[in-house]
Amino acid sequence: MLSELDKISEKNEESIAVYARLWQFEMWLREMVYVELKSKKGKNWINFRKTKSTYEEDKKLQHMPTPDKSPVTYLTFPELTKLIKNNWNLFSAYLPPLKQWEAKLEEIVNIRNRVAHFRQGHRDDLDRVLQLLRDIDTGFWKFCTSYNNIHPVLPQENDPVTKKYVDPDPFAPKQISDNEWATFGHAPNDMLYIVSVNTIKRIWAEESETIDGVSGYIYDVNIHIRNKRQFNYSSFLLQTNSLHSEIIHILLDTFSTSIRVTLPAVLGSIRVIEIIDKLIHATENTMTISKMINADDLSVQKLSEEWPEYVLGPKNPLTFLSPDMPCSFFNVLKNG
Repeated sequence: MLSELDKISEKNEESIAVYARLWQFEMWLREMVYVELKSKKGKNWINFRKTKSTYEEDKKLQHMPTPDKSPVTYLTFPELTKLIKNNWNLFSAYLPPLKQWEAKLEEIVNIRNRVAHFRQGHRDDLDRVLQLLRDIDTGFWKFCTSYNNIHPVLPQENDPVTKKYVDPDPFAPKQISDNEWATFGHAPNDMLYIVSVNTIKRIWAEESETIDGVSGYIYDVNIHIRNKRQFNYSSFLLQTNSLHSEIIHILLDTFSTSIRVTLPAVLGSIRVIEIIDKLIHATENTMTISKMINADDLSVQKLSEEWPEYVLGPKNPLTFLSPDMPCSFFNVLKNG
């Protein structure tokens, strides 16, 4: 069966490749802006008025709706790059020096305009885009893997959030001697779920002994269901919908046995605890008897794509790519 691309005789494959690479670049640039700004500022991470009219006009198209909801999705490219420049300290660890970055963007904007207006383009356009991706490849790998560089708060009593959820995690680190901790434990047979709360520090954030209310830190909450049960993800997402604006991401797994939720620490421990308690309540209400799911099953991934950008399916690198997994993030390394 022919794909839609195969049916088009007039297609310019190089222009299609340029478009696809620009889409890849811009999608991840917007994701980076979202994560870093929300980690810094929490719920009010952006001026929502800036994209309000564009968003509302898009949502009027009820005959062809999309799940897009994030304001960063509705920013123009110049607005996006201006936001990066105005918050350069959040992004400098991932991108080339500012002057070089702006020079590279100037070229990319011209190529982007050619593609957007269906012009023929230059024979070197694809190479220029690929070179940009090579220049930022390590930076985006660093961005993504830092999101999975998870650490416990030790001792847990130092933080109100981690202190509250020590008991629901039988495998939480335990002190075995001065300045020495080990992870071990045993889950009772009747324990239906485990709740573990750890932290993520954004690269630009200052070191802090406490993270309660601190900009640049994230609470990483993982709820794992046991005893041959699994989540009804659709029900869980619906029941927690009122919390989503304060959450950075909801990360789903292929087998529907765990939920990972990231929360900006700047929300403050009182609000974070309220949210986690509601997540646990939703877990208790949406557990079902487990069914066999193959590792290549795409149903969870498809479900995530029906929800706004903050719901991530198991194929998204932010759900799994960790610092011990070296790779080319954009798959742009030259052969040989």
